[in-house]
Amino acid sequence: MATNVFPTLKEIRETHAWKREYERYLPLSRFVFRPTGFLLTWLAIRIGLASEVVSWLSGLVGLIAYLCLMSSHEQLLPIGIGLLCFFNLLDCVDGSIARTMKTENPYGKFLDSIMGWIDMGFWALIGITAYRNPGLLYCSDPLGYGSVFWLVVGGLVSYFFILTGFLEGTFDQCIRREWNSINKKGNTIVNNNDTDKNVEQVFTRKTPPFSIVRVICHNLRVRETHYFLLILAYLGKVIDLLLIAFLFYYIMHVILLLITYCKRGRQLCDFLKK
Repeated sequence: MATNVFPTLKEIRETHAWKREYERYLPLSRFVFRPTGFLLTWLAIRIGLASEVVSWLSGLVGLIAYLCLMSSHEQLLPIGIGLLCFFNLLDCVDGSIARTMKTENPYGKFLDSIMGWIDMGFWALIGITAYRNPGLLYCSDPLGYGSVFWLVVGGLVSYFFILTGFLEGTFDQCIRREWNSINKKGNTIVNNNDTDKNVEQVFTRKTPPFSIVRVICHNLRVRETHYFLLILAYLGKVIDLLLIAFLFYYIMHVILLLITYCKRGRQLCDFLKK
């Protein structure tokens, strides 16, 4: 008698246990996208979809979403927003399939990473949406430049978003290993408060109680929040205010990262000279 090799929903959820702490303070991911993603994973496995296929499908869905949101036909915009949310679900599913079926491989990780182009161009896309649909703006003619102003703002938000990731990646590559090594050995060169204020620190139960600022910052970094706020901005016809808010946020984030990382790099140099 053939045995059922399909995993149960409980088994699918258990493969995600390692990431629960990260999503502990991400309510949209924890209570909306992730549970729905588990259901889609359960279905995808039963119809025979591999994680790589789902990755390609997510990229296609993201591309169609972009085309809808770049349109001047307002009726296509909710379709584009809905497809972005579906893209995010599929991005949850491909990893869940690989972990559940134990099919993780370098090619799958590569595909999952390159689909990040959706995130890299998101804010530029919203700038195009604002430019093509001035009826969705709170202020359609800022400083006398017309809606083209928001096209530029969208590009700037996208730039600072990418710069944020670049700074974090550079720190990880050049400094983080030595920094962590020193702290693990007990040779602390900064106090715990400085470490806890690091804006990109991963949330764990081992850290002190969270401030509301850190929780908000943590949520503002993830695409689920971006998509939710886009829905609100679309309904309220204030997409331009969304762009301005995130332009300010990412500029401040870049400044804080530069200050934090340069301070740590300088302290690391001073310590190694001792």
